[in-house]
Amino acid sequence: MLAIKFKPMSNNLKKFVISLKDRTKRKETSLFVAEGYKICEELLVSPLTTEFVVLSSNAREQTVELAKAFHRKGIDVYLARRQQFLQLCETETPQDILAVVRYSIEPPKIDYPIIVLDGISDPGNLGTIIRTADWFGYRTIVTSPDSVDKYNPKVIRGSMGSFFRVNVVQNRDLSDFLVAKKKEAKIFAATLSGEIPLKQIPFPKKTIIIFGNESRGIRPEILSLADFEFIIEGEGSAESLNVAISAGIVLYKYFLSQNEKK
Repeated sequence: MLAIKFKPMSNNLKKFVISLKDRTKRKETSLFVAEGYKICEELLVSPLTTEFVVLSSNAREQTVELAKAFHRKGIDVYLARRQQFLQLCETETPQDILAVVRYSIEPPKIDYPIIVLDGISDPGNLGTIIRTADWFGYRTIVTSPDSVDKYNPKVIRGSMGSFFRVNVVQNRDLSDFLVAKKKEAKIFAATLSGEIPLKQIPFPKKTIIIFGNESRGIRPEILSLADFEFIIEGEGSAESLNVAISAGIVLYKYFLSQNEKK
């Protein structure tokens, strides 16, 4: 099955990969872990630099072929025993391949619409928002310094490969960012107290949409910079919507607004 003889993974290399679960270590090394078949498949054709790949010894034929594709590009592939590989992953049922990737330090391009996330703490939510933005063709997400790290393995896994196509600009002072954009864009905030129903908003092309923390919402100093507060109307008894679900509904409304103008 393994026509190419991959290098065995050493204990030191295993410890290094495990260390990248820590945000401080990722920042120190400019490296992160991309785990799973679909994500590594997207990585293979992305502009990011893959440092090396780790393959589980019991990987499926399809996954082995993907590892070989990395090998043909001159990227080292290490073969890990099943038990070793499980120690590298955070999921209970990992997909038998992961890559250690060097992230770009170049300033990302910022295009409209801009999704602003104030204090989003759940990595699954951020991953889903990235994936949703990619579905609609939107490329820019800006996050506050206290939001979850975009290189968190759960964020990357949740994005299902969209991570490599969406620019997530993190650790921005949102007040400064919004003030700088106010002259050229309209700023909207999704809140439970908004007086304008989402269905009534004809989003302009240059739109910024703010979503807040899962429990406390948008901070007052950030909310004060919005031109409009809106609410996603509903008829049920739930206290609120999950922030990733809210983002999906709003981005679809923006999508419809732009297509109505064509």
